[in-house]
Amino acid sequence: MSEIKNCRKIADLISEAANKLKDFSETPRLDAEILLAKVLGIDRFGLFAKTCETAGDEKCRLFDSFVGRRINFEPVAYITNEKEFFEDLFFVDERVLIPRPESEFIVEEAVSLLKNAVKPEVLDICCGSGCIGLSIRRVTGCSLTLSDISGKALEVARINASRLFPNQAGISFFQSDLFENITGKFDLITANPPYLSESDMREFVVKDLKFEPENAFYGGRNGFEITEKIIESAGNFLKPGGFFITELGYEGSAFLKETMSGLELLKTLKDYSGMTRTAVFRKISENH
Repeated sequence: MSEIKNCRKIADLISEAANKLKDFSETPRLDAEILLAKVLGIDRFGLFAKTCETAGDEKCRLFDSFVGRRINFEPVAYITNEKEFFEDLFFVDERVLIPRPESEFIVEEAVSLLKNAVKPEVLDICCGSGCIGLSIRRVTGCSLTLSDISGKALEVARINASRLFPNQAGISFFQSDLFENITGKFDLITANPPYLSESDMREFVVKDLKFEPENAFYGGRNGFEITEKIIESAGNFLKPGGFFITELGYEGSAFLKETMSGLELLKTLKDYSGMTRTAVFRKISENH
């Protein structure tokens, strides 16, 4: 770390940090801006109006410590303890997977499917930070059940629920290995399960991803085992005509069939890179 200089200008802090991070991040300047905005207690765009202003030693020291953590590949979201997702800012730390933009496809599809529903009941399984289920509730006002095998993940989901919905009425939490402790039937079930295969884990879980919980990544030998278990049981917890939406891994679409365990595959959605990322199912009625 360079020696702290009194009253360093914000513009200089950003430039210096971006230069330090260029070999450790694909977005060094963006990372520097987000970290400095967090230190100064403003949003990133507020930095542009303050580029000629200075920061005191205490804030400079904190900023330099943040940059040092980023050089060690710690994700920006864990350093700042926040990540934007859909319409809100979510608390995150090492207990949960960092929300990805691709998961917003689940929220958008869920909102579309529930647009005419009255007080729908939604289950978000493998909920992690709760970002998917809570985002759906934000738009639809649904009754929401958040479930995860990890008690630590549920602690984070509770934090986010209390921030977005202070009285938490209509939100319940269950620690459950998939559907093991779940009862009742739902209009919609969403899932973002672990979906990396053994080979994916070796290839992709490096650098930044090493900080995230491994059990949120590993989906079994071919990456589809956990997703398949969820699909096998989801229909038992759906109301007639209910919907199930799941995120898929890199090869997940190869395992999909038109009908699976009482569910009809309605469509798949591609993500920003053109990969099939989301699958939408509907429960097949008994008279179908």
